[in-house]
Amino acid sequence: MEAVYEMMGYPKPKRVVVLGIQGAGKTSALERVKDAYDANARGLRPDQIISTVGMNIAKISNAELNVELTFWDLGGAFGLRGIWESYFQDADACLYVVDGAEERALEESMVELERAMRNKRFSKSMPILIISAKSDLSGPEGLEMVRASCEDVFARVDGGGARRRTRVFPVDCHTGLGVKPAIEWLARALAPSSSLFSLS
Repeated sequence: MEAVYEMMGYPKPKRVVVLGIQGAGKTSALERVKDAYDANARGLRPDQIISTVGMNIAKISNAELNVELTFWDLGGAFGLRGIWESYFQDADACLYVVDGAEERALEESMVELERAMRNKRFSKSMPILIISAKSDLSGPEGLEMVRASCEDVFARVDGGGARRRTRVFPVDCHTGLGVKPAIEWLARALAPSSSLFSLS
Protein backbone atom coordinates (compact mmCIF):
# COMPACT_ATOMS: atom_id res chain seq x y z
CA MET A 1 0.00 0.00 0.00
CA GLU A 2 2.84 2.42 0.81
CA ALA A 3 4.32 1.76 -2.64
CA VAL A 4 0.98 2.68 -4.22
CA TYR A 5 0.98 6.04 -2.41
CA GLU A 6 4.50 6.75 -3.64
CA MET A 7 3.69 5.75 -7.25
CA MET A 8 0.75 8.16 -7.26
CA GLY A 9 2.88 10.98 -5.90
CA TYR A 10 1.25 11.13 -2.46
CA PRO A 11 3.23 11.13 0.79
CA LYS A 12 3.03 7.69 2.36
CA PRO A 13 1.05 7.46 5.62
CA LYS A 14 3.14 7.90 8.76
CA ARG A 15 2.80 5.96 12.00
CA VAL A 16 3.25 7.74 15.32
CA VAL A 17 3.68 5.84 18.57
CA VAL A 18 2.18 7.78 21.50
CA LEU A 19 3.94 7.12 24.81
CA GLY A 20 3.92 8.44 28.37
CA ILE A 21 3.32 7.21 31.89
CA GLN A 22 -0.18 6.65 33.23
CA GLY A 23 -2.00 9.91 33.90
CA ALA A 24 0.31 12.06 31.78
CA GLY A 25 -2.51 13.05 29.43
CA LYS A 26 -1.76 10.95 26.31
CA THR A 27 -5.33 10.08 25.44
CA SER A 28 -6.60 13.57 26.30
CA ALA A 29 -3.98 15.09 23.99
CA LEU A 30 -4.94 12.69 21.20
CA GLU A 31 -8.63 13.54 21.60
CA ARG A 32 -7.76 17.21 21.12
CA VAL A 33 -5.85 16.26 17.96
CA LYS A 34 -9.07 14.68 16.66
CA ASP A 35 -10.97 17.87 17.49
CA ALA A 36 -8.44 19.97 15.60
CA TYR A 37 -8.14 17.89 12.44
CA ASP A 38 -11.10 15.54 12.06
CA ALA A 39 -14.32 17.36 11.21
CA ASN A 40 -16.27 14.09 11.37
CA ALA A 41 -15.22 13.11 14.88
CA ARG A 42 -15.72 14.76 18.22
CA GLY A 43 -12.98 13.95 20.71
CA LEU A 44 -13.82 12.78 24.20
CA ARG A 45 -13.69 15.36 26.96
CA PRO A 46 -11.15 14.78 29.79
CA ASP A 47 -13.85 13.65 32.24
CA GLN A 48 -14.94 10.92 29.79
CA ILE A 49 -11.49 9.37 29.45
CA ILE A 50 -10.28 6.33 31.35
CA SER A 51 -6.73 4.96 31.49
CA THR A 52 -5.67 3.18 28.32
CA VAL A 53 -5.38 -0.60 28.56
CA GLY A 54 -3.81 -1.94 25.38
CA MET A 55 -3.96 0.59 22.55
CA ASN A 56 -6.14 3.34 21.11
CA ILE A 57 -5.79 4.17 17.42
CA ALA A 58 -6.55 7.49 15.74
CA LYS A 59 -6.01 8.53 12.15
CA ILE A 60 -5.99 12.04 10.71
CA SER A 61 -5.70 13.07 7.08
CA ASN A 62 -5.85 16.79 6.54
CA ALA A 63 -4.89 19.08 3.67
CA GLU A 64 -3.17 21.42 6.13
CA LEU A 65 -0.70 18.69 7.08
CA ASN A 66 -0.09 17.16 3.64
CA VAL A 67 0.41 13.76 5.29
CA GLU A 68 -1.79 11.06 6.78
CA LEU A 69 -0.92 10.30 10.38
CA THR A 70 -1.91 7.18 12.31
CA PHE A 71 -1.42 7.42 16.07
CA TRP A 72 -0.90 4.37 18.30
CA ASP A 73 -1.76 5.45 21.85
CA LEU A 74 -0.25 2.82 24.17
CA GLY A 75 -1.11 2.20 27.81
CA GLY A 76 1.21 3.93 30.26
CA ALA A 77 0.62 1.92 33.44
CA PHE A 78 3.80 0.36 34.83
CA GLY A 79 2.72 -3.17 33.90
CA LEU A 80 1.90 -2.18 30.31
CA ARG A 81 5.12 -0.38 29.38
CA GLY A 82 6.73 -3.63 28.33
CA ILE A 83 4.59 -3.67 25.17
CA TRP A 84 5.93 -0.32 23.98
CA GLU A 85 8.99 -1.80 22.29
CA SER A 86 6.80 -3.99 20.09
CA TYR A 87 5.75 -0.86 18.19
CA PHE A 88 9.07 0.98 17.90
CA GLN A 89 10.33 -0.73 14.77
CA ASP A 90 7.23 0.11 12.71
CA ALA A 91 6.89 3.70 13.95
CA ASP A 92 7.98 6.75 11.95
CA ALA A 93 7.83 9.14 14.91
CA CYS A 94 7.26 9.25 18.64
CA LEU A 95 4.83 11.56 20.43
CA TYR A 96 5.79 11.53 24.10
CA VAL A 97 3.41 13.13 26.59
CA VAL A 98 4.51 14.36 30.00
CA ASP A 99 2.65 15.91 32.90
CA GLY A 100 4.30 19.31 33.12
CA ALA A 101 2.50 20.18 36.35
CA GLU A 102 3.86 17.42 38.58
CA GLU A 103 7.60 17.23 39.27
CA ARG A 104 7.57 13.64 40.58
CA ALA A 105 5.66 12.44 37.50
CA LEU A 106 8.12 14.31 35.28
CA GLU A 107 11.05 12.46 36.84
CA GLU A 108 9.40 9.10 36.14
CA SER A 109 8.53 10.22 32.63
CA MET A 110 12.15 11.07 31.88
CA VAL A 111 13.31 7.65 33.11
CA GLU A 112 10.86 5.98 30.72
CA LEU A 113 11.73 8.30 27.83
CA GLU A 114 15.40 7.45 28.19
CA ARG A 115 14.60 3.74 28.47
CA ALA A 116 12.58 3.91 25.24
CA MET A 117 15.24 5.85 23.35
CA ARG A 118 17.94 3.38 24.37
CA ASN A 119 15.92 0.42 23.10
CA LYS A 120 17.60 -1.07 20.02
CA ARG A 121 14.26 -1.03 18.16
CA PHE A 122 13.85 2.73 18.66
CA SER A 123 15.39 4.34 15.58
CA LYS A 124 18.19 6.81 16.26
CA SER A 125 16.73 9.08 13.58
CA MET A 126 13.08 8.88 14.70
CA PRO A 127 11.65 12.38 15.39
CA ILE A 128 10.35 12.93 18.92
CA LEU A 129 7.58 15.39 19.69
CA ILE A 130 7.25 16.08 23.40
CA ILE A 131 3.89 17.42 24.55
CA SER A 132 3.90 19.07 27.94
CA ALA A 133 0.29 18.42 28.93
CA LYS A 134 -1.63 20.31 31.60
CA SER A 135 0.20 23.47 30.56
CA ASP A 136 -2.72 25.45 31.94
CA LEU A 137 -1.59 24.26 35.39
CA SER A 138 2.19 24.32 35.02
CA GLY A 139 2.73 27.74 33.46
CA PRO A 140 6.04 28.97 31.96
CA GLU A 141 8.18 27.56 34.79
CA GLY A 142 6.73 24.08 34.32
CA LEU A 143 7.37 24.22 30.57
CA GLU A 144 11.00 25.25 31.09
CA MET A 145 11.45 22.40 33.56
CA VAL A 146 10.11 19.95 30.96
CA ARG A 147 12.37 21.37 28.25
CA ALA A 148 15.47 21.21 30.44
CA SER A 149 14.69 17.64 31.52
CA CYS A 150 14.16 16.50 27.93
CA GLU A 151 17.34 18.18 26.73
CA ASP A 152 19.28 16.31 29.42
CA VAL A 153 17.84 12.99 28.21
CA PHE A 154 18.51 13.78 24.54
CA ALA A 155 22.09 14.76 25.32
CA ARG A 156 22.73 11.56 27.30
CA VAL A 157 21.25 9.26 24.68
CA ASP A 158 22.09 10.96 21.39
CA GLY A 159 25.17 12.99 22.30
CA GLY A 160 26.01 16.49 21.14
CA GLY A 161 26.29 15.69 17.44
CA ALA A 162 22.91 14.01 17.01
CA ARG A 163 20.67 14.94 14.09
CA ARG A 164 17.43 13.66 15.57
CA ARG A 165 14.53 16.09 15.27
CA THR A 166 13.06 16.92 18.69
CA ARG A 167 10.75 19.63 20.00
CA VAL A 168 8.76 20.39 23.15
CA PHE A 169 5.31 22.03 22.90
CA PRO A 170 2.90 23.03 25.67
CA VAL A 171 -0.66 21.79 25.16
CA ASP A 172 -3.81 22.46 27.15
CA CYS A 173 -5.65 19.13 26.95
CA HIS A 174 -8.94 20.74 28.00
CA THR A 175 -9.13 23.44 25.35
CA GLY A 176 -6.74 22.04 22.75
CA LEU A 177 -4.62 25.19 22.81
CA GLY A 178 -1.20 24.36 21.39
CA VAL A 179 -2.24 21.18 19.55
CA LYS A 180 -2.00 22.56 16.02
CA PRO A 181 1.53 24.00 16.27
CA ALA A 182 2.72 20.69 17.77
CA ILE A 183 1.16 18.47 15.09
CA GLU A 184 2.20 20.79 12.28
CA TRP A 185 5.80 20.54 13.51
CA LEU A 186 5.49 16.75 13.54
CA ALA A 187 4.13 16.71 9.99
CA ARG A 188 7.05 18.84 8.80
CA ALA A 189 9.52 16.62 10.64
CA LEU A 190 8.13 13.62 8.77
CA ALA A 191 8.05 15.27 5.35
CA PRO A 192 10.69 13.85 2.95
CA SER A 193 12.07 17.30 2.14
CA SER A 194 12.16 18.59 5.72
CA SER A 195 15.40 19.82 7.20
CA LEU A 196 16.44 20.59 10.72
CA PHE A 197 16.65 24.26 9.83
CA SER A 198 12.99 24.48 8.74
CA LEU A 199 11.62 23.07 11.98
CA SER A 200 12.23 25.94 14.37
